[in-house]
Amino acid sequence: MYNCDVPLIAAVNGPAIGAGCDLALMCDLRIASEKAFFAESFVKLGIIPGDGGAWLLPKAVGMARAAEMILTGDRVDATQALEWGLVSNVVPPDQLLDEARALANRVAANPPHSVRMAKKLLREGQHQSLDSLLELSAALQALVQQTTDHTRAVDALMEKRTAAFTGE
Repeated sequence: MYNCDVPLIAAVNGPAIGAGCDLALMCDLRIASEKAFFAESFVKLGIIPGDGGAWLLPKAVGMARAAEMILTGDRVDATQALEWGLVSNVVPPDQLLDEARALANRVAANPPHSVRMAKKLLREGQHQSLDSLLELSAALQALVQQTTDHTRAVDALMEKRTAAFTGE
């Protein structure tokens, strides 16, 4: 899931514990309902995070908070998850799927090639040097500027209208 080239959105409406938390962390965007909570509780079972949580969680919340969650096994409620940056939004349970769909529509309204390449840059930026990432950015920019969608976007901007993208 983590390496999927299209953006993934987790809509968490209850417990995301252990592998469930890791699964949510593999997504690019996370929204939680007020009923959601997150826990890396492997240690409470005498095991370790084996589903990527030890790598994913520090990237989401920082090393200190990740260490606290992983070493104590304590759970984090939706409000705390928002404060820590684990999720980007907390909504009432009955609004969760609507909010997730609205977010997906905002992402999908953009040129598909640009979205995929931007996601790739976000992923690569987590482990490459700035110089390496800038080189990759320049290479991808040269590719995306050759797309029909780029031309459509520039034309729409100049004409003060909304563009429709096709992935070309």
